[in-house]
Amino acid sequence: DGISVNGSATIGAAASIIDTGTTLIIGDSASVKTLYEKIPGARDASDIVGRGFYAVPCDAIPVVSLAFGGKFFDIAQTTFNLGPVPDYPAYCVGGIIAAEDQPFWIVGDVFLSNVYTVFDVGANAVGFADLA
Repeated sequence: DGISVNGSATIGAAASIIDTGTTLIIGDSASVKTLYEKIPGARDASDIVGRGFYAVPCDAIPVVSLAFGGKFFDIAQTTFNLGPVPDYPAYCVGGIIAAEDQPFWIVGDVFLSNVYTVFDVGANAVGFADLA
């Protein structure tokens, strides 16, 4: 249904694939750029970390939330933060990256490690619940 950064709606609804075999969250380039523009101090880290990666100040890791079924689920700051950028220890790698020309989002472990997930193949549905 959308993505918020620090409680502020940032990106609207997008087609998504829930993938337990993917570590990161991967979105289209334009939306991911918009997301990181809402994070003070964030910068493109493609030249340092790898294509599509962004970095955020380590002392200001944002609260990023994904909404499914009208409910927002927070990504823990410790999960979103993939660790310091090599040679730039004041910056940490963000767990959401961009892929060019991708028409859907791939939602992996950066999100899934924060929720209980139920795959209902018969109903062609996925459900989430907060961790207890």
